[in-house]
Amino acid sequence: MTVLVTRSDGGTDEFARYGDRYVKLGDGSLQITRVGAQHATTYSAGDWTTVSGDEKPSHRARFRRTR
Repeated sequence: MTVLVTRSDGGTDEFARYGDRYVKLGDGSLQITRVGAQHATTYSAGDWTTVSGDEKPSHRARFRRTR
């Protein structure tokens, strides 16, 4: 799926490889992970306004164990 990032200056960046995903980090920055790329593309908190496409799932456990 395509990930489309709208920058704060009004421009857009398109990542159109199969398996491209985005992650919104806790500090407000955005990270795009691309299949086959060694390094992710990162946008600082003020450099992007909107993002659409596939979001990378969280690694947090969905269910808690109870004893």
